[in-house]
Amino acid sequence: MELARLAMLQLADSAFPSGAYTLSHGLETLVAEGLVRDAGELAAALEVALVARLGRADLPALLAAWDATDIAPAVAVDRRLTAAKLAREEREASARVGRRLALEVGRLASSPMLEAFVRAIEEGRSPGNSAVALGLAARALAIPRREAALIAGYSFANGFLSAALRLGRIGHGEAQRLLRAAGPAIVAAVDRAEATDPRDLFSCAPMFDVAFARHETAPVRLFAT
Repeated sequence: MELARLAMLQLADSAFPSGAYTLSHGLETLVAEGLVRDAGELAAALEVALVARLGRADLPALLAAWDATDIAPAVAVDRRLTAAKLAREEREASARVGRRLALEVGRLASSPMLEAFVRAIEEGRSPGNSAVALGLAARALAIPRREAALIAGYSFANGFLSAALRLGRIGHGEAQRLLRAAGPAIVAAVDRAEATDPRDLFSCAPMFDVAFARHETAPVRLFAT
C-alpha cells in the first residue's frame, strides 16, 4: 500500500512528463474575455469544471477503464469520452496527454492492458483520452480505484490553478488556498462519477465548451487549451 501511495504522488506531480500542465482547460479564454477576474470567480469556475464536467464525463470513464479486464471495454469508453468532448482542441489535448501518460507509465510498470491501449491508439482504434490512460495506469501501479479518480481531480485542480497563476489572476499563496478549498468539490466530482453509468457520459458546462472553441481561433495563446 505504501508503494501505491508513492505512485499516487508521482502521477499527481507536475513534474510527471504527461504534458497535462501545458493546458488551461479553457481558463485562458475566460480570463481574456473578463469572465474570470478574481479568486472568487476562479473558485466558482473550478467547481463547475470539476463537478459538472469531470464528474460526469472524464472521471466515470477513468473508473470504467480501471474496472476493465480486457482492452475492448476500455476502448469503448474511450470513444464515448471523445464523443462527449465538443471542442476539437479539448479532444486533441486529451488524446495527446493520454498517449504520453500511457507510454511513460508503461516504462514504470509492466502492464499488458497499457500496452494494448497504446497499440489501439497507434492503430487508430482508440482516441487515447487522458482519463482512460490514467485509469489503466493507476491499475498498473496498484493504485486503488477511488484514489485514482481523486488523483485525476486533484491534478486537474492543480493544473487549473497553476494556469491562473501564470495568467496573473492569483499569487502562489492564493493558489494553495484555493487548491485546499477545492477538496470538497474534488470529492463531490468523484462521488458523482461513481454514481454515473459510463455508457452515459456528458458534461454540462456550456461556458467551458464555448471557451474551448473560442480559444482555437485566439490570435495569441499561452496554453494549448
